[in-house]
Amino acid sequence: MKFGDFLVGFFLLSHRKFFRKHKKLVTRGVAGVVVLFLLNFVVSCYFYKVSTNMQPSTNELIHLTDLGKGFVMHQGYDARFVDSLTFQKDSLELFLGSTYYKSNEDITPVSPNSVKRYRKQKGDARLLNEVHLYVNPQKPYVGTAWKVAHSDLERLDIYNHSTKHTTGYSILFAVGLIPVAYVAFLLLFFLVMLLSGNSCPFIYTYNGADFVFAGEIYSGAVYKPLERHDYLLLPDLVEEDGLYKLKISNQLEEVQHTNLLELMVFDHNANDHVLIDKYGIPHTLADIRAPVSATNLKGEDVLALIETEDDLVYIGDDPMKDPPLLDGIILTFDIPSETDRVDLIIEAKNSYWLDFVYQNFREMLGVSYKTWMKRQKDGNPQKMENWSLSQNIPLSLFLNIDGEWVFQDYYHTVGPMAFKKDILSLDVSERGNGPVQIKLEAGSYFWEIGFAALNLAGKSELVAKSVGIQSAITEVEENVTELLREDDELYYDQPEIGNEATLIFPVPEYTGEDRTIVLHSKGYYQIQQDPKGVPKIKALKEIRKSGNFNIYSNELMQEMLAEHILRNGKMGKKRN
Repeated sequence: MKFGDFLVGFFLLSHRKFFRKHKKLVTRGVAGVVVLFLLNFVVSCYFYKVSTNMQPSTNELIHLTDLGKGFVMHQGYDARFVDSLTFQKDSLELFLGSTYYKSNEDITPVSPNSVKRYRKQKGDARLLNEVHLYVNPQKPYVGTAWKVAHSDLERLDIYNHSTKHTTGYSILFAVGLIPVAYVAFLLLFFLVMLLSGNSCPFIYTYNGADFVFAGEIYSGAVYKPLERHDYLLLPDLVEEDGLYKLKISNQLEEVQHTNLLELMVFDHNANDHVLIDKYGIPHTLADIRAPVSATNLKGEDVLALIETEDDLVYIGDDPMKDPPLLDGIILTFDIPSETDRVDLIIEAKNSYWLDFVYQNFREMLGVSYKTWMKRQKDGNPQKMENWSLSQNIPLSLFLNIDGEWVFQDYYHTVGPMAFKKDILSLDVSERGNGPVQIKLEAGSYFWEIGFAALNLAGKSELVAKSVGIQSAITEVEENVTELLREDDELYYDQPEIGNEATLIFPVPEYTGEDRTIVLHSKGYYQIQQDPKGVPKIKALKEIRKSGNFNIYSNELMQEMLAEHILRNGKMGKKRN
């Protein structure tokens, strides 16, 4: 494939309509293949983690041999594959094979319990599940059959692939080192499918031929107290034989609890469009005004990125340029002076970086993770919401009143898998003279914004037809319809990847020229992680303070970028 063709392919894939026409989100296995290809093509770097044991015992070596691990012997800068091991009372005999290192390869000694980068070549499966024995450098080396006393074994390293670091550095590379939104979007889309696992239920709609991905519901409701209503626009849903068909699916490492699923159907004039805000209030979009200017918080012009509904997206400034803790967009609109109320329409989504940082934050809980999760079941929802706002995770909306930015409201998190069109109403009667200035603000790199505009039409007089679910049948033919009919204490639980239900709704009679359909849902989910090690209590307490999550995010990004650049430019020692 030519490089030009490759870029064209990326451009086509990155267009959001491409995914809407897909049958389904690509399976995790296919995602893995694509990730490996992209990482090899773009950065050709992976990371392995080293688990070190000083002065290993005979029993440990025997156990690793039984597991089929491959052994490598190190003595100073010399390293050779071990073809076989023979265990004796106080020693072992190593039958050595070929040289471990390839020509022009970095042979810098590996630090104990570290993470190190490697470049994987086609057909090269080294470094995965390898065992490295370090022998006393003063031990005389004799031929290929080498008898080594246990006392001369100084160290044992087990190598395993580091998913966390490979994912993290790839995200940083796409966001920070390749300023091409198309490449970043596709690369991170597959990465999060394979490696992250922090999202929410996926909804698919039947378009007359296939089920296509529509979006995520109740994103961010990661604990029972945060259970909330969600409203997802379903533009591709079509009827078949008097029925609407959808699917709800668990594709990630989490347990999903859905309380309610119903359709809100609006019939209206052909030229009208309808959006539902987070409060369940419909808005008719009839008088839409584009911004006359848009800058990021540094004052840089970003109007071209957000003024039209296209594939251009504002994701933040170059992280190499001392990024701020907060970022966003300042929008300026010229509207009639007598206007008292407007709606701000956006099309946005959360970033994969936010997913990655939040996952790392939770891993700091170590073995206390499950205990901490149990405590959250009885948490105060208002305190949880306030904490999220204090850490600038939602996308906050501010209005400029007499030269001061006054907080108005915020958009719920929507997940990283698809852009969502959303709307919030705000009172602009106290803005003073001149244009309306609105600020969208969140933690740096937490959101991606593709479109923003004002709607002057105000709240809609339309009344939704509420369409209850007719049937819900799972992948194992279980009928869960009654679990989804009402907002009650009954839940449809999806504890495993691959759990899904096919949803059937009756089509109500048409009473207008056009129709808008919204999925109204309610529920929450629990992210499944199994961190190890001692909880980092002091660091966790510090990060949980107001605004410190943003500091943690920036420090993590700068640390990983610095290490990436250091490793990328570092020249290891070479043998003559």
